Amino acid sequence: MPYFTPNQPEYNYLRHLILPIWDWKKPLTPKETAHYLAHFNRKTGKADDWFYDSFMPYIMEAPSGNVYGADTNRGTTRCGEGDFYAIVHPCPATKRDWLEGLEAQLAPNGPLDTLEKLVPELTRQIGRKPEHKINIVFGCPYPMPNQSMWGSLKEGKPSLNFSVTAQNLIKASEQRLEAVCWFIDEAMKQWDKAGFKNLNLLGFYWMYESLHYSWDIDDHWVLKEFYKHCRRRKTKLFWIPFYSSFNVRVLNDYQGFYFDCAMLQPNHIFYYDIPDVKQAALEAKARGAGVEMEYYYWFPPRFSVGNQKYRRFQNYLNGGVKYGYMTESVCGHFIGPQDIPKMFASDNPKEREAYEDLYHFVKGDYEIK
Repeated sequence: MPYFTPNQPEYNYLRHLILPIWDWKKPLTPKETAHYLAHFNRKTGKADDWFYDSFMPYIMEAPSGNVYGADTNRGTTRCGEGDFYAIVHPCPATKRDWLEGLEAQLAPNGPLDTLEKLVPELTRQIGRKPEHKINIVFGCPYPMPNQSMWGSLKEGKPSLNFSVTAQNLIKASEQRLEAVCWFIDEAMKQWDKAGFKNLNLLGFYWMYESLHYSWDIDDHWVLKEFYKHCRRRKTKLFWIPFYSSFNVRVLNDYQGFYFDCAMLQPNHIFYYDIPDVKQAALEAKARGAGVEMEYYYWFPPRFSVGNQKYRRFQNYLNGGVKYGYMTESVCGHFIGPQDIPKMFASDNPKEREAYEDLYHFVKGDYEIK
């Protein structure tokens, strides 16, 4: 089976989806955002080519401090190492938080408006338009199973309860489904109002990087029904799971049940005991999925492989050639906060090399080092 192939007309010729991390206190400036949309020449400081064709602003936390994801690590190390200890996050996002995150992305001078304005400006510098409209994917907040007071969808109606507090799992799952379907509908409505001319709404991203089923959580049923809703709305649903035997099994039949497009994280740059990207790449290819590229400009101390990052990143790049995903697969890109502008501007020659290598990888002409 091939990877999830790039350049499909049904996906507006999606090739590389970048997930810039959104920081409410320090959002990307237009200048920084431009470095994701275009490649810049270090000597001239001008844009000379297009870079990423697809974007998903990755918002992990609301201004309230509530989170859009699923869990939090109370240990001091990464998953699978030392005293890693994950729990359901005690501050799940509410309807107000979901709406605030959506409105921030669509606001004047917000990330999408900035991209919209940058396209004609960069077109003048580069000398040609991008081949297609820039794809946008919205992250759909995870309906947290410990959220018992999410909010009401209609005035006078009770607040939705995603938990099994005072109700059974079926009722909790139905209300989780109500919320995510509402989010899709609201996002599409607000998108239409925005009237972007240079951007294309490609779809939505399920933010939890695995699926869970237990006595009090049923992600599988929620997702199957949610996927049906996305298909009715003629929009795509994306997933980028972490590399694990369970997630690989879910990918066996993900299309038609859960998602339209999935990309598997190799996690090689984060975890010492994952020696290469080969196995993740082969697992993704065998299941019609894509691959995620991963890089951090600065590694927190809990990342045990921080001193190996350049060699490990090169393994991702070389793997794209060895195993074919550079040109044969749609790729996701999880790069640290504001890291691509930092890589471009860095005085460290290794960072500048990583920037150029990443650009050539996206263009499809990177050569093994």
